[in-house]
Amino acid sequence: MISGAVEELLRYDSSVQLTGRTALVDAEVAGHRIKTGDQVVTIVGAANRDPAAYNNPEALDVTRQNIKPLSFGGGIHHCLGAQLARIEGTEAFTELLGRLPALELDDPVNAKWKPTITLRGLLALPGDW
Repeated sequence: MISGAVEELLRYDSSVQLTGRTALVDAEVAGHRIKTGDQVVTIVGAANRDPAAYNNPEALDVTRQNIKPLSFGGGIHHCLGAQLARIEGTEAFTELLGRLPALELDDPVNAKWKPTITLRGLLALPGDW
């Protein structure tokens, strides 16, 4: 179940929230015209919560099936370290739960986050066991 939980965590709160791209062809997206060469910003965090792709996308559900987060990009822009990050996440949670099976977070709703818009990360997430 841990590898599925890692995928859901990547979908629910990706460390990369936005990225920029240059349009290679003219396009229309949601009624907005984009010309070749225009700079666009893609909001990965919003794409991962698309209600057309996921039922109840605002809920964290570690039992969710068929998760395909865009957290590591896609196509020629897919992160080379994506598989390593997934392995690290799986190993970290496996060890954490194995060593501290009674771990409970003190106040997960009020976690302390780094003050940045592009690369999210925690500063502190206190817990007890």
